[in-house]
Amino acid sequence: MCQSFVHQISSISLQKRTGVFPIEYYLASRTLLWAGHVARMPKSRLPKRLMLSWVREPRITGGQDMAHGRSLERHLKYFDIAGEDGSALAFSEWAILAQDRAGWHKLVTKAPFDIGGPQLRPPRCDTRVSPEEKRRFMAQRAHETEQRRALFNAETDTATT
Repeated sequence: MCQSFVHQISSISLQKRTGVFPIEYYLASRTLLWAGHVARMPKSRLPKRLMLSWVREPRITGGQDMAHGRSLERHLKYFDIAGEDGSALAFSEWAILAQDRAGWHKLVTKAPFDIGGPQLRPPRCDTRVSPEEKRRFMAQRAHETEQRRALFNAETDTATT
């Protein structure tokens, strides 16, 4: 954290460099993938019956605020799966989208931002250079070195005289 503060590295830039998305992305994606899987199940299956069940009594005071249905709404909004007015879709609406397994997977796993290229150091030398090109380069380098030596020797000779 100290390095992040000193060098002013934001979480988003670090996530883009490492290719890791925010935890909310992974939580929302996994929850919606499971919800889509349950939506494709027949109505007789227990997970589907539990998802569609309703408790008639109100919640007790001080009880749980975030129910599974509300978390699904929040996750649907995270991936911009909402109605025209911006409200979350009802089960009957998003369950139709979830029937197409590949389409649903693509919809709920889209990246929240583009990932940059990997931050790898470039190689020190290009291994694709042919031996002939390497010999030519070394000869040119030796010639340039000789020219520099001659220039240096000429300057030192004039300075001593």
